Amino acid sequence: MQLRLESRPVGEVFVVQCIGKVISGNEVFTLHSQVGDAIEKYGDVVLQLDRVEFLDSSGLGALVRLMQAARAKSADVKLCGVPPKIRKVLELTHLLKQFEVYESLEEAVTAAYLGSRYSKGKTGDERPRILCIYASLDVCTFMREILCNAGFNALTTTSAEDAPILLKATKARLVVASSRIQFLRGKPIRSALQEIVPGVMILALDDNFATQDPSDAAEKLLHDVNALLAPAS
Repeated sequence: MQLRLESRPVGEVFVVQCIGKVISGNEVFTLHSQVGDAIEKYGDVVLQLDRVEFLDSSGLGALVRLMQAARAKSADVKLCGVPPKIRKVLELTHLLKQFEVYESLEEAVTAAYLGSRYSKGKTGDERPRILCIYASLDVCTFMREILCNAGFNALTTTSAEDAPILLKATKARLVVASSRIQFLRGKPIRSALQEIVPGVMILALDDNFATQDPSDAAEKLLHDVNALLAPAS
């Protein structure tokens, strides 16, 4: 199977699932192009390699170059889910220690937020952290701008499945979520999130939040957020 890349942002970290073979030619060119662009935009990138079948010398060289390019910008390219055959190649070439390698995506994203000797991390902002979950990217953008302009550190995701990863990484004090999200990982959303961060507060948005007048929606959002966070301030 030739290389296929499935990518998405997980908060402020860009995740790339690599599927197939990372080999010389179009595969390496595509990897350089997509990951290089992600480094410019996001800084930290996580490469999921659990579905990589083969890696040749050119492919390994591409991983090293991308990692070096990220670290030159005080960011990093981290690896996760490395198959035994690929790990053996990294060991034999004495390159394993050059990379930050993690078993799971959750561990890699959390490490990116905490930072390392290569990257600055994303935890220096002292503003109260809020995680917003909504299926619409436009609504996420709207909420992020409203909350950030009001003095909060708002992080958004359109994927409910990514929410536990981001909550563990950021230890957000409040989660703002679409009322349509009732369950996470087979459990009620409140229980699932409070298992990760005990005491985290949950704010369910109105069913019609996306279609409300923007000024009314923003006013109510800020009112409800301030009402929840004020006692803990």
